Amino acid sequence: MRRSLAVIGAAVLGVATLSLASVVNAVVVDPSTKACLDKTIGVKAANNIIAAKKLTAVQNKQVAKCKSSSAGAGGSASAPAGSTTSTSSDMVSLNYGLLSYKTSQRDGLGNISDPALLQVGSTLRMFFKNGNEPQIPLAGFDNKIHSYISTDNGVTWTLESGVRVDVGSPITVRAAEAGGYEAWAWSGPGSGGEVMSRYSSSDGKDFAKGSGSAVSVAACKSADGVAASLLGDPQVVKVASGYLAYSHDMAANAKPPFKRHACAMTSPDGVTWSLDVAQTFAPQNDVQTNPETYRNAAGVIEQIFPIDKISGSASIQSGMQIRTSTNDGATWSALTELSFFAGDPERLDLSNGDSLLAFGNFDHRQGGLLAVSKKISTGYKASRSSTMEKIVWTISGATKANVVIKNLCLDKDLTSSTSFTTSGSNVVATFSDPAGRGNGCVYALIGPEKAIK
Repeated sequence: MRRSLAVIGAAVLGVATLSLASVVNAVVVDPSTKACLDKTIGVKAANNIIAAKKLTAVQNKQVAKCKSSSAGAGGSASAPAGSTTSTSSDMVSLNYGLLSYKTSQRDGLGNISDPALLQVGSTLRMFFKNGNEPQIPLAGFDNKIHSYISTDNGVTWTLESGVRVDVGSPITVRAAEAGGYEAWAWSGPGSGGEVMSRYSSSDGKDFAKGSGSAVSVAACKSADGVAASLLGDPQVVKVASGYLAYSHDMAANAKPPFKRHACAMTSPDGVTWSLDVAQTFAPQNDVQTNPETYRNAAGVIEQIFPIDKISGSASIQSGMQIRTSTNDGATWSALTELSFFAGDPERLDLSNGDSLLAFGNFDHRQGGLLAVSKKISTGYKASRSSTMEKIVWTISGATKANVVIKNLCLDKDLTSSTSFTTSGSNVVATFSDPAGRGNGCVYALIGPEKAIK
């Protein structure tokens, strides 16, 4: 996330605030019920039901009728509005294990957010924004880019002193083919749009500002035709024609149900940028935070979208989704689901063969999160369904003793406050927070691998 704007903050997952705020007080309906509502009362009226704080008598009847219809047609009888459901078909293999994490208001820092990973020799550096956060509130911090350093491939991290990049926007960073290192960030207003500037470094530690160009983004539109107005931090990869960047729109859809999209930009030299409207990613659902765009060690471009479902269509994906391109972004694979959900994903393949996925999140009681996970192979599968008050995990391949429930943002073990049951050979873990303070930073960590869900 780029900024802590009061209006936008309430709509963006993870780093400045939880996008589950988009469904705070909202009604949760299962896909079959939503599909029925779309058909019987129209998509707009159905979305009004999902976004409602409280249903009217007419809306309650409409939901009840569709739930009854869904069950009678051979589907499972649905739980009451506001509850959660999951089935074994929702399960995905768990292929990332938690390595480490850092929380806000520690080490003399404010709200920490937006990880950007770089390997320099045998050292890892994680750049992040040290920010103020009016929602907590936190003030008095510089809103600049700082860094943690790791010498054990991301298992432990030590804060480095000083500012790494003198900019108030999160960065994307990479090793340059010609030597040295390069980064990009929004550096301020320009003629016709905000300026996306290139920063450079000879040592991969301290970066100096170079040139950039203003980018007009209004031609990038959502699936509903809403023009982009404020982009989050861009993620940049090198391609044969120069550079390709993606950034999600933060403000075009300012109220639920959100349907934010991602805009593509291209540059021949990393300095002069222009919008590539043809490559706009505009799904019928919500891209909650900035997508990761990363060229992996095999030369394939990965793009990871934190996506929130707002439609009952079976063709629409929900969760952290990945697609790939082998031709510099000209075409992309279909979306597939990663094993857990988080905001602001950040990928890095290490020279030792490890594949890391860093991510952020947010809890209003403490602030943002910087976490690092590693790709692993396990026999675990799990599903997760949630409202603001409750999370239910159904886990295959583990026992109750293997499962730890933890709020990473608070660094708090919640296992003793979690109820456990069994469903066949599966473990079902239910964590409830009647106060509805948000659960995006609450994760299940399974086995010694800490497989995360």
